[in-house]
Amino acid sequence: MTAREQQTVNTGFFIKPEAPTKSTETDSIRDYSDFLVDSLNTFPGDTVFRFELREIVLPVQDSITAPAKPLFDKPSIFIISQSRQQKTDPEFRFRHNYDWLTSLFLVCLMVLAWIRFYHMRRIKQLFRAVGARHHVNQLVRDGNLTEERITPGLAFVYIISLAAVVLQLGFDAISSWLGIKEPSLIYMILLAVISVLWLLKILAIRGTGMIFRTKHDTGEFILTNIIFNAAAGIMIFPLVLAGFYSGNLLIMKIAAVILLIVAGLRFIRSMMVGFSAQTFSVLYLFLYLCTLEILPVLFLYRLVTIAD
Repeated sequence: MTAREQQTVNTGFFIKPEAPTKSTETDSIRDYSDFLVDSLNTFPGDTVFRFELREIVLPVQDSITAPAKPLFDKPSIFIISQSRQQKTDPEFRFRHNYDWLTSLFLVCLMVLAWIRFYHMRRIKQLFRAVGARHHVNQLVRDGNLTEERITPGLAFVYIISLAAVVLQLGFDAISSWLGIKEPSLIYMILLAVISVLWLLKILAIRGTGMIFRTKHDTGEFILTNIIFNAAAGIMIFPLVLAGFYSGNLLIMKIAAVILLIVAGLRFIRSMMVGFSAQTFSVLYLFLYLCTLEILPVLFLYRLVTIAD
């Protein structure tokens, strides 16, 4: 037994087999470019086998048997909105000039500054008189407010502010009713209407006092109207400025609500003055106050909403 055979007997199957020798073979095809042809190439190479992406994605159809319809006949999820063509006519843009109203506001500011500097004590008494009736006596003892210099200034501020509120809230309605597009003319009409109504109200009160000989009560009634109107003008003037130059109608509506609240308080105070007179019956006094207090407010409201 040779040494090789003896080593095989001793080790058994633990002998590691020898690895076969590797032999390299060359590919007979040198270039695969003819097999991988672009699907857009209409003139492929002359080969037996051709790999095209078009045959995988889309099946090959015969031009004779294929139906003449689009490839995808389902509606697309991407729908383009079709806008309807509408005929639009050009509109002329009217640019309104409000420099005249700015001038009036500046005059009101100068009047309020003058009153603030020289008559601040009377303004404090005026607002106290709005809160309680017994403060009216103190206001009367220091001077007749109806004949003082600050009364025309306070009335001017009140009328300018009230007319501005009505102009902002009811310009479209009043303009369509009167057929006037110029804001300055409408504002002048509002100033005239408010001034005439207030003058007629004062004349009616004085005439009633002369007829029924209630001069003292008539004077207190007129003073009550002046007090509440002056206080309302001072309170709403800052709101009128802010609402007019910001274009925010909500601020103007807040000013209108303040005017209505002051009008309601003025009506209640007038009823108290009438009850203390003991000259009229309650029914006649109520009708009288409704005519003087509520009728002008209804007239202005109808003037604003008449176009509706």
